[in-house]
Amino acid sequence: MKSFPNFHKRFAFALMAFALTVSFLSNAQSTEKLTGTLLHSQTEAPVAYANVVMYQLPDSLFIAGANTNMDGVFELSYLVGKSFFLRFSYMGFESFTLSSEELQGNALGTLYFQESESLLEAVLIEGEKVKGITEGEKAVFMINKQHVGASNTGMDILNLIPGVFVDFNQNIRISGKNKVLIFVNGAERDHRFVQQLRAEQIDQVEVILNPSARFAAEADAVIHILLVERESGFSGMVYGEMPISRNEVYSFPSASMSFYTPKFHAYTSYNGAFSIFDVVQAYERNTTEGTQIQMEQKTRQRSISNTIHQGLEYALSSNTLLHGYIAGSWFSETHNGSIELQSNQGDTWTAKREEEDRNRSLTTALYFQHRFHGEKESSITVDWTQSRLRGENQLRFLQEEERFINYIRPSQQVSNLRTDYSTQLNPNWRLITGFQLQRQHFANGHENDFDFRSQVHALYGSFNWKGEDWDAEFGMRVEEIQLRTLSQEGRKNHFFFLPNARLGHVWNEKHSTRFFFRSAMVYPLFHQLNNFEAFLDPFTLSFGNQDLQPYTFHQANVEHTWNTGNLLLMNAVFFEKRSQMINELYALNSEGLMEVTFANLGDLFQTGIQSSGAMRLSKQFSINHMLRVFHSRGIGNDREQFPVRDRVAIETGFSGVLALEKDIFLTLRFRYLSPVNDIQSDFFSGPLYFLAAEKKLGDQWKLGITSALPFSRRFTYYGLETRGKDFQQRSTGQIHMSRIPLWFTLSYSFQKGKSVQKEKKEVSSGLHINKKGF
Repeated sequence: MKSFPNFHKRFAFALMAFALTVSFLSNAQSTEKLTGTLLHSQTEAPVAYANVVMYQLPDSLFIAGANTNMDGVFELSYLVGKSFFLRFSYMGFESFTLSSEELQGNALGTLYFQESESLLEAVLIEGEKVKGITEGEKAVFMINKQHVGASNTGMDILNLIPGVFVDFNQNIRISGKNKVLIFVNGAERDHRFVQQLRAEQIDQVEVILNPSARFAAEADAVIHILLVERESGFSGMVYGEMPISRNEVYSFPSASMSFYTPKFHAYTSYNGAFSIFDVVQAYERNTTEGTQIQMEQKTRQRSISNTIHQGLEYALSSNTLLHGYIAGSWFSETHNGSIELQSNQGDTWTAKREEEDRNRSLTTALYFQHRFHGEKESSITVDWTQSRLRGENQLRFLQEEERFINYIRPSQQVSNLRTDYSTQLNPNWRLITGFQLQRQHFANGHENDFDFRSQVHALYGSFNWKGEDWDAEFGMRVEEIQLRTLSQEGRKNHFFFLPNARLGHVWNEKHSTRFFFRSAMVYPLFHQLNNFEAFLDPFTLSFGNQDLQPYTFHQANVEHTWNTGNLLLMNAVFFEKRSQMINELYALNSEGLMEVTFANLGDLFQTGIQSSGAMRLSKQFSINHMLRVFHSRGIGNDREQFPVRDRVAIETGFSGVLALEKDIFLTLRFRYLSPVNDIQSDFFSGPLYFLAAEKKLGDQWKLGITSALPFSRRFTYYGLETRGKDFQQRSTGQIHMSRIPLWFTLSYSFQKGKSVQKEKKEVSSGLHINKKGF
């Protein structure tokens, strides 16, 4: 096997050769670029995401289109020699046109929008923006006053984005995807950071369902949150959630304080997570030998987390930004109660369940961005993160005559360095390249036979091309993974080549089509690798597998977007294949005990259709939806033990906001996933829905009330049906609640200081994504 440094050189040479070829071919085209800036005629504020469309004369055929960026700037590439006219439009403003004969050169300078008389009232009352647009690989959703009025924190905002759903444990799922990367102003963060953001801070949310080569290979999707421009002075928020009943506690309080100057931003914040419920877990197991076992475990779940964030952002110059961040977290989750088993082969077994859990983690991060002067608009970003976790967990099953104890002390250390470089090769082509280094160390301080280490070296590059009404991206990510465990001699090295491609076409102002293809990776997790044998009950043992291997998955989809301003509808057909996927494995051993572990069991295929979007039905009411209907097929490596399994599944969800008079906002969120299969089992969960009402009390206070699953009394958060050669088992986990669980919300926010013009920065607060096109 050739060394990684030699491969690094060859790949870099290939990128350079391709870039030179592209530059030569592109320069042979006779194209020029129009640029300009759109401002509000009265306030002279930039008008972001206005539509600029070029039509051919005399037949008015569509030639090209673009949107203005956050500074109101737009640019359009076109072929020289054609007669055309430009149409400028944006909701709430009068549209206007310019013909090619009226233009003096390609730099149009500053153009002004006049407010529309008929739409002015609605715009002022609702503060409405265009709901969203598709742009390159992403969908962009602008946050308006209705979103902010119905939300308190960043997580509340995400719940109002089409396809995004936040579950009971604040885990984020997007259109069937679970491994979601979160970026805030270009820097990678986690869901706890989003939880402490004020809703007013968020300007727009970008969603990428098909991440390109520059993102971590294991990412299913990416959320990028862009914050509003800050003012000098200081601001803050205190937010609390107070349950009415002690039967269920579901609270995510937060507090933050920020201080701003034109170059300097310092902040500190706190967010907590408290979930206390009555939980019932049960299973029924039947074997081919006639054994029947029923288990019921009744516990009180206490999940408590406290996190403190501190950060410092400094603009070294107009084109250089440095951001330091540190977060410390203390968390635990315990299930204390009783367990009872009944078997038709023996007596009833009962025990008291006691659990102790203590964990602490520390995350440090440094983000650097620099934009070089010149026409190429080159920039470089460096994002470094290090996380450490230490824990101690003890689970005891107590009886009068004996006791069973599981004791582990997990430790985890992960460091990640990512560097991106972006440059404009010519008006049509842009190169984005970089590398990523990641190290992981998993260990169990109590058991010396578990020690897992991995190193990932990744090199990636992509070419972005933008034509008149076509755009494309072609990329490649190459990863070398080194794995080492105590059960294996030496290191195992793996090379993976992960291509990705995107092709988009804008048909007219309202319709566009995009095609995506990507290959990606999934790595084993700590609990899947840890081979510590845990006692779950007298008939069940659980342990990990140190011999797990990373696996690849490939996905492709074709998406059509229909955007009318009040409606953004994205419909897609998709295909996905996971090869040698890591799967939970249930098997009876020679003693009749159930062993639960993990293995690379086989391949999983999913094919289906998907629809998501945002629709504004009236000035007061808007709704977002997501629907996936797909066929899932699991093919195991051992056809005798794991026969081919087929199932049609449905995942759906929606959220709606109704704005009433006197600053009252009503919100409904719903999500449901029908049973879906993997290689051995079927998984299912119950429908989950939330109802909320918020009332603004002046400019700083907000009072609300929320209910989850009213009248349901119980929620199935986990369900599994699994079969083996000699058994079948059905397991469920349910939360028991009051008839109408309610909790109050109260928030107070403030901002002091003058609204001043910040020093204009040339650095971008966003990811390096092609800004042209609809």
